[in-house]
Amino acid sequence: MANRIDGPHVEEARVRQALFEQYVTAGWSRADGGPAEILQPYWGGDGASLAWGGASVPNSARVAERFGEGVGDGPLSYIVAQVVPDDARIHERLLTTARTSMGDALDLLWTAALLASPDRAKELAAASALTPSLVESAPAWLAEVGDDEEFAVRLCQALEDIEQEEESGSSRESFGVGQVRAAVQEGVVRIRETLADRTTSPVADRLRAELAPRITEFLGDVLTYYRRRPPDGAGAGIGGKIADVLREANALRGPRDPFVLVAHSMGGNIVYDLLSGPLAGEDLTVDLLVTAGSQVAFFEELSLFSPHPPDVPGTAGLKLPRPPAVRRWMNVYDMNDLLSFRAEPVFEGVEDHSFRSGRLRAHSAYFLAPSFYARLGERLGPLRSGPQAPADEDGWR
Repeated sequence: MANRIDGPHVEEARVRQALFEQYVTAGWSRADGGPAEILQPYWGGDGASLAWGGASVPNSARVAERFGEGVGDGPLSYIVAQVVPDDARIHERLLTTARTSMGDALDLLWTAALLASPDRAKELAAASALTPSLVESAPAWLAEVGDDEEFAVRLCQALEDIEQEEESGSSRESFGVGQVRAAVQEGVVRIRETLADRTTSPVADRLRAELAPRITEFLGDVLTYYRRRPPDGAGAGIGGKIADVLREANALRGPRDPFVLVAHSMGGNIVYDLLSGPLAGEDLTVDLLVTAGSQVAFFEELSLFSPHPPDVPGTAGLKLPRPPAVRRWMNVYDMNDLLSFRAEPVFEGVEDHSFRSGRLRAHSAYFLAPSFYARLGERLGPLRSGPQAPADEDGWR
C-alpha cells in the first residue's frame, strides 16, 4: 500500500492491524503455536517527492491545508461524500444513512471512530464484529431515534446486549463498551465536522480537493517506481524493500503455515513485478495473493512489466500465466473505483471479485471498511488448516 511517514499513515496502519487481527487472523496461529504474523512494509521514503511541494497542483496550498487537519479526514470524506444523502440534516447524517443502508452507516461510523481514536482500534474492531445481525435486520429502535447522537447511544446499547448474549458460556474477553462508546461519539463528531466543511465549498472544487492529494501521490509513485526500476533484480529502492519483506515473511513460516499476501493499488503492481521477475527463481511460495484496487492487468496490457510473447494476446483468447510462486490469486475491484481493474481476462488462474462499495471515491476506502475485512476473512477460512490447493469460489459480493 502507498504509505508515508506522517500522522495519517501511522494511524491508518494501526487501524489496519486491528482489523486484520479481528477479522482475518483471529484464532489463527502458526504451526509452532505462535501468533500469525502481520507485516506492513514501509516504502514511502523511496516514493514520489514533489520538488516544489505540489505547487503545480491547482489550489495545492489550500488542498494541503485541508488534508493536513485531522487524522484521516481525507479517506473519511471520500466515504461521507458517497453514502450520506445530500438532503440529510447536519445532526442526522448518520441516522439518515442508516435508514437507507445500515451497512453503509456502520462502515462510515466505524471508519470515523477508528480514525478518531486509533488507540482504541482493537476494541472498536471487536465491537464492529458484533454488528452483522443489525445489518441483516434493521433494529426496531432505528425508527425511534431522532439524531446521530441518539443513534450512537442506542447502537452501543445494542452492542452491549449482543456481547452479553454471545458471552454466555464463552471465555471471550469483553471489548470494553465504555471505551467504545467514547470513541463512537468522537466518530459522530468527526462525521458532522467533515460534512460541515464540505457544504461550504462548490462541488467541483470540493471533488478536486478530495482527489488531488491521493491521485498525485499515486501517479508520482508509479512514475518514480518505473524511472528507478533496474532492468534486472529488485534494486535497492521500493522493489528492494518489498522483496526483502517477502523473503522475511517466507522465512517466518513453518511447513503448514500459509503465506497470504494482500496488496493494494500500486502495491499490487510491485509484488506482481517482483514475483514474475526478480523473485521468480527463488524458493518462495505465496499461498494466496489478494490484490485490491490494483492496476496489474491494465499495466500488463501496456507492456509495462516485460515484453509479451508474440502469441499473447491473441485471437484465441490466450492469457499470461500467473507468477509461478503464486498458488492462488484473488483480484478485488470496485466499479466505483476508477483506479481498480479486472485481472481475470488477462491472466490464467485469477479470480476476479467485485466489491460493491457504492462509493465513487472508493480507492482509499477498501482497508478502512470493516465489511471488507469480514469478507476477506470468510474467504481465507480454509487456509487456517494449512496451505490449500487452488479452488473455485463464489463471488466476493
